[in-house]
Amino acid sequence: MSNKKTFLILTMLFSLLFIALIALGSHWLSLKTQPEKQFGIAAFLFAFAAAFGQIGCLAMYIRHVAREKVAQQLTQQNKLKNIK
Repeated sequence: MSNKKTFLILTMLFSLLFIALIALGSHWLSLKTQPEKQFGIAAFLFAFAAAFGQIGCLAMYIRHVAREKVAQQLTQQNKLKNIK
């Protein structure tokens, strides 16, 4: 599996994890007992961490695409120099 595909899959996974944790946290906060409220707050904090993971994977994907583009441009320039 290529790096581009890996980063996109991880971005999707972190997105789904974020959605699931927000839903779980809101459900637990709606319950009135103390332990469930604590679990709800913890789920929201983990959702915040999942959002950072999502942003990080997206940044890694963008960096990888930019590096591929630069490498492609360098090979094209080298081919042009060899022709001349």
